[in-house]
Amino acid sequence: MKPTPPPYPTKGVSLRELRGGHVEIIAWVHDIARDRGGICLTLRDASGVRSFKVPDGTALGEVTRESLIRIKGFLSGDELRINGCEALVRGPKELPVNLSKPPEDPKSFARYSYLLIRSPKYADVLRIQQWIVHYTREFLYNEGFVELLAPMISPCSDPGLRGARKLLTKLYGSDYELMSSVIMFKQAAAASFERVFFVARNVREEPPENIRTGRHLCEFTQIDVEWALKGMFDVMRLCERMIIYVMSKLMESHGDIVHRYNPDIKVPEAPFEVISYDEAVEKLKALGISTPKGKELTQEGERKLSELYDEPIWIVEYPKTSRGFYYMEEPRRAGYNRDFNLILPRGYGEVVDGGEREYRYEKIVERIKEMGEDPSRYGWFLELAKMGIPPSAGFGLGVERFTKYVLGLKYIWEAVPFPKVPGITMSP
Repeated sequence: MKPTPPPYPTKGVSLRELRGGHVEIIAWVHDIARDRGGICLTLRDASGVRSFKVPDGTALGEVTRESLIRIKGFLSGDELRINGCEALVRGPKELPVNLSKPPEDPKSFARYSYLLIRSPKYADVLRIQQWIVHYTREFLYNEGFVELLAPMISPCSDPGLRGARKLLTKLYGSDYELMSSVIMFKQAAAASFERVFFVARNVREEPPENIRTGRHLCEFTQIDVEWALKGMFDVMRLCERMIIYVMSKLMESHGDIVHRYNPDIKVPEAPFEVISYDEAVEKLKALGISTPKGKELTQEGERKLSELYDEPIWIVEYPKTSRGFYYMEEPRRAGYNRDFNLILPRGYGEVVDGGEREYRYEKIVERIKEMGEDPSRYGWFLELAKMGIPPSAGFGLGVERFTKYVLGLKYIWEAVPFPKVPGITMSP
């Protein structure tokens, strides 16, 4: 069958590639304003924004912001003489949000995220995020790790959700959960590959009040890494090298964009400082912030602690009662885990959670019961543990939180396309 052209014009060069002479441009109208002796027409496409001086009296018709237009004309420097202008998609007379300055109000941001993805700032953020994921993958591939596709639903998922609620669904009449963590699947996969990772999407219904932190999402992404027959300090060193590698590569390839939003950012140096959970509690106590006995640091405490540092720090050995059943107890300190969090400096807080995994069937059942959970809910995993899984250690790095830190963003919902913000839906 002979191919036929589409019933609309197709695009040639991008705005960035335009030089001079006779041109045909297909782009969005980002802004249009009167200028001295003419019109300042700012256009936008995937390559960025570019402004042109259009002589006064040029016929642009009913062109509005966010119209997709095709222009034929002559370009000399930044002056564009238009011979013809056609609206392929006509934008509304008024937009609900300003794409040049995205709203700080989280409800407006979430509600109109489908439109805000056109914002030049948002586009920059998401491009940098793409490279964060790319360089992370590159590092882990070079270290011999195998990437697997992450499951989206399971009969059971991570119970250690720090106040969040898991979302339920049905599969052929059976109860399933939307994935809140792939940790049990990492342990299963490590028995085969030894070094494994997922780029995993997770869903949790966060308490609505967590919107105040500016660092919680109901749908987020983790780089989930697991390494069989290695200990917690092995994976901590791996994580340090991964973060330094990713940030160094970003500075080499896209440092101009990174420094545009975060001029003070610098690549950290290894090794990162290590303090114990108990030391962290004492530091916060000196600041007048109390930590509930046997619980993780409060959101305020985590933020205040991270404000004390200019480099990332590790907090190790959290109380057993503060974490999920899958962490191994520290044999030298009863009641504490062999686990860790990585805290980013200057108030950005936790970005990595991990530790050594409990792999012994009897101990796993014991820990599940200590948490007040029913072991039968974890049927497939306990069946696997009874057959045998290897000792392992691993971690999960929050992609959106890391993006927020690298670019110096104020709110985490700026660091994800189509964000799901605590307590807010996209419904009108």
